[in-house]
Amino acid sequence: MTRPIEDTTGARAPGTAAAQRLVAEHGAAGSKDPAPGLADVWEWSSVTAVAADDVWAYGTVRRDQRLVHFDGTRWTTVPTVGPVDDSFPEVPLDAVPGRLFKGGDALYTYADGAWQTFALPEQVHIRDIDALAADDAYATGMRYPVDGGHPVTYHWDGTTWTLLEEVPVRAGTDTAKIAAESTDSVYVAGWADDDARPPIPSVAHWNGAEWRDVTGDLSALYVHAIAPDGRGGLWVTGSDQTEPTSSGPVFWHYDGTAWTEQDGAMAPDGDARWPSYTFYDLAPADDAGSFWAVGHYTTPLDPRGDQDVHGLIERSTPSPAS
Repeated sequence: MTRPIEDTTGARAPGTAAAQRLVAEHGAAGSKDPAPGLADVWEWSSVTAVAADDVWAYGTVRRDQRLVHFDGTRWTTVPTVGPVDDSFPEVPLDAVPGRLFKGGDALYTYADGAWQTFALPEQVHIRDIDALAADDAYATGMRYPVDGGHPVTYHWDGTTWTLLEEVPVRAGTDTAKIAAESTDSVYVAGWADDDARPPIPSVAHWNGAEWRDVTGDLSALYVHAIAPDGRGGLWVTGSDQTEPTSSGPVFWHYDGTAWTEQDGAMAPDGDARWPSYTFYDLAPADDAGSFWAVGHYTTPLDPRGDQDVHGLIERSTPSPAS
């Protein structure tokens, strides 16, 4: 078991290490370009890395999209397929040795210089992808609108995508996150907030044959990030909306049986009056179940009514019981 207690933000730079490097390497106007070949975009919304010399990033500019690959020396723009997904600019990517997976309004795979497109039904959008190998990947999303829509989960076997049975989540739940630990341990998560305050999160687990609702005591959380703990369990975080309101960063851990709520590290200048912490991504920190979390926090309103937002990076540390 681990406990998230350390704020490692330092200079308060937001984003994952890979995303920070992507931004930093673009260089300032008039300076020597330290990242040759990197395209100009309005925003970079997805990044995935297989190794230091095998990194992919996706961004948009106007009504066009950019996919780039870093080989350890320079960035190269790779022709992509499908239209820009206007509904969700954060089109998901995930890469494993030999294959890239891309979501959006269809499921796309890229290998050996060629794209393969798997068409989806109308109004189905893929929100997240997690690949275990070139012939073993999972994707989740929704048939929109959420009200009356249905969650979808697909499995890639190296040749095609197969729709799994529907995830057992509360009606109105937007399933936007997926985490695969193995072929018999896959988690899908999301939340519902249609007339519900606070939000109602849902988490389901696939054991290789069927889904099981494992939401349990998890509550009042906008689920923005999930990650396996390497031991069959799951870490979950996002934006806590517990009533009465709590301002601190919150993480939940599922050990395969029950949920435990754990507090993150408070920023010394963070707001202490209402929820001001949000985390957007989790990544393993080691093989012992520790993790990194990235997001932001807000400071109290100043006399003019303004509020500052700062990037935040935290790392969990082993508890004495681990």
